[in-house]
Amino acid sequence: MPIRLLNASSQAPAWEFSAGSSSFLSREAATAWMQEVEQRREQLPRASLTGFPSWSLGTSVICIFLLWLSGCALIQPEQVVDKPELMPIAQPLGPARRIVQQINAVWADRQESLLTVLELDAKHIAMAGLSNDGLSLFNLAYDGNTVVCDKSPLLPESVNPEFIISDLQLVYWPIAELQKKLPAGWRLEEADKKRFLTIRGKKQVEVNYLSPDPVWPKAVELVNFQYNYRLNIKTISYDLIPE
Repeated sequence: MPIRLLNASSQAPAWEFSAGSSSFLSREAATAWMQEVEQRREQLPRASLTGFPSWSLGTSVICIFLLWLSGCALIQPEQVVDKPELMPIAQPLGPARRIVQQINAVWADRQESLLTVLELDAKHIAMAGLSNDGLSLFNLAYDGNTVVCDKSPLLPESVNPEFIISDLQLVYWPIAELQKKLPAGWRLEEADKKRFLTIRGKKQVEVNYLSPDPVWPKAVELVNFQYNYRLNIKTISYDLIPE
């Protein structure tokens, strides 16, 4: 059953969470937004040069797009950030279930908090991220081959859904399945209610099970030494989904 979330400015459904969803605004909201753009455009003074057509919304969009491309061309090589190393997604296995969690992410200079609704079966993953007020932040789906992620403008820049699902699997997936997916030079071990991920001999991630549970640990702390953040994960509910 899809999860219906509310638009921040109205009580109308703004986003329906499902694996195939790719929209954050209802059709009515999108139409109203476009009408407002048209009204504001009509209020602007029209100016045209001899031999050139008057501006139109479509022409403006094309020009803005070209300016954006030219701006991208000015980016120097040293400004390009290396792509982060993420754990490849492994199959979660187990029965179909729905898990609601509170995740607090802490960096040296800031912290963020969000709710996640995670649905799993033997091969598929679907996850919705919500603010503490219930507003939609992102929608992530994995079909066994490809990760698809839609992000709301409300999502803080410091929160990366791909990192979240990568971290959650390090915490909850069977370790034997994770070890099958490890790239060369990666090593994952488990001992004394902890998991350790090392990359090329250097410890990158440590998972501490604060309330161990053979089915689904209720409280977990994950520390990422490579990217300098800590996750405190609290499971609010864990329910099996009838198939």
